[in-house]
Amino acid sequence: MTITPRRAIAVHPGEILQEILDQNQITQSLVAERLGMAQSKISDICRGKRGMTPDMAMRLGRLFGQNPRFWLNMQENWELSQLNEAAYAGIEPIHLQTAV
Repeated sequence: MTITPRRAIAVHPGEILQEILDQNQITQSLVAERLGMAQSKISDICRGKRGMTPDMAMRLGRLFGQNPRFWLNMQENWELSQLNEAAYAGIEPIHLQTAV
């Protein structure tokens, strides 16, 4: 029997942001106001139309008392999940010698 590894399920950080807002009854407008930016930016992130930048991760981390890495790691996982691994199949690895 061959076991095929499953691909990890990644979620866009905007989906998580919207869940946090919904669970805490916080509006996108309030977040935008507290962050000093247009509500459309928050909306675009929540709808998956815009990615999580380091600046936005820092702002949200500060606003919610989180480590900005929480948001950046989620963005990175999302971006990697969107790649077609088959497109990279032709790349031949170079075997590096390990330094001691």
